Amino acid sequence: MKLALLPLTHHLMPGGKVPLRIFEPRYIRMVSEASRSGTGFGIGMLDELDHVGHNDLFTLGTRVNIIDFYTLEGGLLGITVEAVDRFHILQLEREQDGLLRAEVELLDNWQSCTLSPTEQVLSDKLQEVFAEYPELADLYPAPRWRDAAWVTQRWLEVLPLKSRQAQKLMAEDSCHRALGFLMSMLTSPSQPGQQH
Repeated sequence: MKLALLPLTHHLMPGGKVPLRIFEPRYIRMVSEASRSGTGFGIGMLDELDHVGHNDLFTLGTRVNIIDFYTLEGGLLGITVEAVDRFHILQLEREQDGLLRAEVELLDNWQSCTLSPTEQVLSDKLQEVFAEYPELADLYPAPRWRDAAWVTQRWLEVLPLKSRQAQKLMAEDSCHRALGFLMSMLTSPSQPGQQH
């Protein structure tokens, strides 16, 4: 499958939603193509900037569909996208206007499974985050608080993890490794100087 790519530092997993401002002509073209084709476009996830101000594109990305269009202040195009699948980039090309297009291989989504009673704390704490950030809660009118895969994926999107660490967890075949990581991180007693 071939997808146009929008490179972002934001990490997005299937089921995740994010509002975007689109203003560069190449990305307006990408949005127009995506809404006509029905295949959506890809979000290519960028690493943090290195010491000379460059950042690399990871090979793991997410295919998204546009679920809403609106006009922002200043006449800019606003869209909300929902992630559908993860993918691996097989080949990358840059078009004349700078738009990246990739040949990608789609990956299977994580299977839904129920949180265990001890893991329920992850759902409870995520509900607190949603309560604190109503704009985030508004994106998810039907949250799946008992679904371990859904809860884990939302945590990977909101936590300020190092990009490489997030990518490693997102590349797993199931939510179990990320779930274990989140459990150890969110339930460990804080050390002096440590932030959670």
